[in-house]
Amino acid sequence: MLDPDLLVVFCRVAETLNFSRAAAHLGLAQPVVTRKIRRLEEILGVSLFLRSNRGCTLTPEGKLLASKAAGVLLQLTHLKEEVGKSARGVTGTIAIGMTVAAGTLLAPHLMPAIAAQWPELRVELYEAVSRHLLNGVLNRELSVALLYDPPTDLGLHIQPLLMDRLYLAGPPEASAKFAALSRASVHDIAQLPLVLPVRSQIIRELMEDAFAEESLPLKPRYETNSPTMLKAMVSQRLGYTVLTMGSLEQDVADGKIAAIPLSDPGMSLTLTLVSSADYGQLRVVQLVADLISSLVRQLVESHQWPGTPQLMLSRSRA
Repeated sequence: MLDPDLLVVFCRVAETLNFSRAAAHLGLAQPVVTRKIRRLEEILGVSLFLRSNRGCTLTPEGKLLASKAAGVLLQLTHLKEEVGKSARGVTGTIAIGMTVAAGTLLAPHLMPAIAAQWPELRVELYEAVSRHLLNGVLNRELSVALLYDPPTDLGLHIQPLLMDRLYLAGPPEASAKFAALSRASVHDIAQLPLVLPVRSQIIRELMEDAFAEESLPLKPRYETNSPTMLKAMVSQRLGYTVLTMGSLEQDVADGKIAAIPLSDPGMSLTLTLVSSADYGQLRVVQLVADLISSLVRQLVESHQWPGTPQLMLSRSRA
């Protein structure tokens, strides 16, 4: 029988790659940590770490366990919370993932709302690009995530919330040029020096498809996976980029960046609530998902979040 406590100790050692530091973080004596890891290795029948004077490294089997253990522990936590829930209210822990733009706009409203409704619920917020958030959902490391354009063939619970249109962003002095254009076409963008998201990100994929349809080469000057870095490079006049208005709104309001919508209405992203099929059935996940949906709609309708609300359908299984 695999003791969850052994997985907790394993995760800490895998994170620090040092038995002494892991013991200090766990509040245990190092020999206790060593015994627990040996016990786990005996149960699994494999070596999980290679020890050395400088610390330790994960074996291939250890790397495999490290990729799964956090999700297993989170599932056990949710199971315990669901089985042990009572009429007194919502308790336990929920892990929520968000994109940078969603986190910036939603988190300041979401956290107080959760605290007011469910004061005993502990919330862990994580920020990442959509691809990493999706992996977190699939690995059960996240209870629910707010991300762009998830695939529809993975058996996930999905709920579209809003359509976020893409904008061409440039330095402040580009505002006059943008005013003359009204909207930016792919051919307009092709004439500019570009700083773009890396190839693994959704916006980059849309840009590559749009350029390919027009038989235009797409050769960005710089690439990064960080919207914050993209905006910084634009404000420093290193090039132009393409992002959602949710990501750009504050910088535009502050006069740091000028922006114009893209002319192709298909150049947009759908912000979607996503959870795994099993987590999506948990009461706490459903309650928080409904709250997020309500807050996003309120923010859009009050013009605090740029975007077009999608029809709020009940959670569906893709």
